[in-house]
Amino acid sequence: GSGVLADGRLADLIRRVATFGMVLMKLDLRQESGRHADTLDAITTYLDMGTYSEWDEEKKLDFLTRELKGKRPLVPVSIEVPADVKEVLDTFQIAAELGSDSLGAYVISMASSASDVLAVELLQKDARLAATGELGRACPGGTLRVVPLFETVKDLREAGLVIRKLLSIDWYHEHVIKNHNGHQEVMVGYSDSGKDAGRFTAAWELYKAQEDVVAACNDYGIKVTLFHGRGGSIGRGGGPTYLAIQSQPPGSVM
Repeated sequence: GSGVLADGRLADLIRRVATFGMVLMKLDLRQESGRHADTLDAITTYLDMGTYSEWDEEKKLDFLTRELKGKRPLVPVSIEVPADVKEVLDTFQIAAELGSDSLGAYVISMASSASDVLAVELLQKDARLAATGELGRACPGGTLRVVPLFETVKDLREAGLVIRKLLSIDWYHEHVIKNHNGHQEVMVGYSDSGKDAGRFTAAWELYKAQEDVVAACNDYGIKVTLFHGRGGSIGRGGGPTYLAIQSQPPGSVM
């Protein structure tokens, strides 16, 4: 008979549980692409394979694809690395132990190439293999979504090419279909593009990049979600949300 409570705080709680479930919100992870390259440098140097970051893009992709198809861990248990590299490896280890039940996407800031995405996929796979071996159990949930964040004007202009290159790699295409229901997420950055080229140019480059990314995913039969890194201020892409949505390229809002 207490309608005030039932229609008020109780109704709010029911709505929250219906919307978010009982697991609260998933956290995204985010790290800069150069930190992943430094980590792979440490690994390839330790294994006497050379210096990863000095290789050209094709050699990087050959190495990453070969290791992704393999069944053994890449990172030796005995490896000693600098503190900043250890931080990256430890983050992947924790992500493997928590899995996609608790974590959402792994966002790569300053992404500029297909190898930036495959590097994260490899470090993620390696950590999951290690966690399964050390903990003696399967990792919870699936692998995290790996989301490239294109920020500078140069990277925005090449975003479509990078996605096409990624999806043309058999391992990656199959991985997206099998583990992410044929769904690729791509993030576009407003603050760095604005600082790089000014707001007007950045807006136009963002527009063209989205068109190209959507076309690339359509060409390979992959669904795409565009994640807009819009902040509060105009310098970070802020402003009225409904105008921002209305101004998106046709076919990019699904």
